[in-house]
Amino acid sequence: MVTRVAVIGAGGMGAWFARFFKSRGDHVTISDRDSSKARRLASKLHAKCAPSNVEAARRSDVIILATPANVISKVINEILPTIGRNALVCDVCATKSAVMPGLRAVQRRGIKVASIHPMFGPLARGIRGRKIIAIRTGKDTRGSKMMKRLLEGAHIFLTRQDIHDTRTAVTLGLPHFLNMAFAMTVTKRGDLAEIRRFAGRTFNLQLLLAEAIADEPETTADIQTMNREFSVVLRDLQRNIQALAKIVNKQDRAKLVARYKQVRKALSVDPEFRTARTAFEKVAETQSAVSRR
Repeated sequence: MVTRVAVIGAGGMGAWFARFFKSRGDHVTISDRDSSKARRLASKLHAKCAPSNVEAARRSDVIILATPANVISKVINEILPTIGRNALVCDVCATKSAVMPGLRAVQRRGIKVASIHPMFGPLARGIRGRKIIAIRTGKDTRGSKMMKRLLEGAHIFLTRQDIHDTRTAVTLGLPHFLNMAFAMTVTKRGDLAEIRRFAGRTFNLQLLLAEAIADEPETTADIQTMNREFSVVLRDLQRNIQALAKIVNKQDRAKLVARYKQVRKALSVDPEFRTARTAFEKVAETQSAVSRR
């Protein structure tokens, strides 16, 4: 049976879900506030481009919300009158506290909802083995079960919204913020091409991360501003930076070495700690080989 899927949002993950459902043989309709962006994606995938979010949602069996988290509520309010009673509405945002009120409004209408967080990027191929976090949306589990069937082959685990946001404040918010700060500092130190002449593997890999993250400004902003738990992580980071800076400014080498040994001991409980150096070397070699092409 062909499923009628509306993908609202033609960015990276919106494009991924449009490709995924199209590969299943489903009927895919795409919309975006940037109509030219929606048209380009629809043309590339041989999908339908809707003139508005309302038209995309109308008569759709599945509605994927792949917009920035800060506009989810607005989009839901816009399309809610046109959503069919048997439809499924699912968001794919990285921050959940901002989207749950809107999803609950949909759910109160008796419409199925699901909330997922794909832990992979828009260039990922296929669904098999991909990690996806699913968020509990209340006693009505019809939406979650339906989405699980649609994403068969993925590794899906269920959690609460508060646990999700607390953990991703560390796993997403923190590295995104650190890489932004790194990029801001580096780009003020002179010409990047000249700096690269003096760069080793650590710098090159860090810059690679920073440049990849810089390509997703709206997602990065949502992760840091709409996840209320990130403010706690940020305060911890600021305290740690200040403590390290104080040691460095005093040129207290012994204390700095002692602090790094403490960090190493804390990290050593990670099962992957023993293979970290080998993994780093392999990634660095791969990155170097790609750069030489």
